[in-house]
Amino acid sequence: AETSKTLKAKVGGLSSNLSTLLVQMSNLQYPTIVTEVEDALGHPKGGKFEICTRQLLHCFRDRIVHRMLTSHHGLAAARIVSILQMKGHCESDTIADDALMPAKEAREILHKLHKTGYVDLCDMHLTKTHNSGTAIYLWEVKQDRLYKNVMRNLCTVLLNLRLRRMHEVEAGSEWMSRAKDEGQSEENENEEDKKRYLAFCTG
Repeated sequence: AETSKTLKAKVGGLSSNLSTLLVQMSNLQYPTIVTEVEDALGHPKGGKFEICTRQLLHCFRDRIVHRMLTSHHGLAAARIVSILQMKGHCESDTIADDALMPAKEAREILHKLHKTGYVDLCDMHLTKTHNSGTAIYLWEVKQDRLYKNVMRNLCTVLLNLRLRRMHEVEAGSEWMSRAKDEGQSEENENEEDKKRYLAFCTG
């Protein structure tokens, strides 16, 4: 409603300003938000546009993955996963160069990510003897496995939060009741209960 009022108040009116705004949004490339299906210039209704829902959802999903990796393993780990998503199979030295970090640090982070299931390791043997000294080790990200791992971790976090809140409700049922029934107990005690109840409600 506020946006509609703002566009109406501008010179040209709602339809013209909305069309101009959508054209500007269609020029954004990452992520692509709006596609101009029919040219707005000279169009009787100011053009025809399409919201790129799929691209937006992919962008939001990637941001969630990046945020979770940053929180759990650090910004360098999130950057490494992004590199593997874009480039595919890479050796650890190549990843270190692209991530702008020492090779040793990159290898340590890769092994941590592999242990937690975020990246996979593929070994390519150059001879039939399967000599580890001559093998090439390539790192990769399997998208389906990555997203399932992230979803599982998110569900675990939500479950732990719910269990914690249930425990807090059970443990603090008495002071929560006193906080709701203001005036039923001593003033100092009731004020303290209200502070604890407010802290509980705000999380």
